[in-house]
Amino acid sequence: MAPIWPFKKKSLETAKASTLEASKVVEYERPDKIDENIEKDRSHLTNKNFVDAMALLSEDINE
Repeated sequence: MAPIWPFKKKSLETAKASTLEASKVVEYERPDKIDENIEKDRSHLTNKNFVDAMALLSEDINE
């Protein structure tokens, strides 16, 4: 005697497609004008903490 099959047959009904919702698109605008003073600002290179950190890093590389 054959064992009982534990799975059921799939029905032949057509699958119902769910309604698609319109995806919400968010658009951002990037400012075209960039402040030139900010780009030319190099005061961080003379900051004491920065200079000390670069001195420590350069010592490690040279050794």
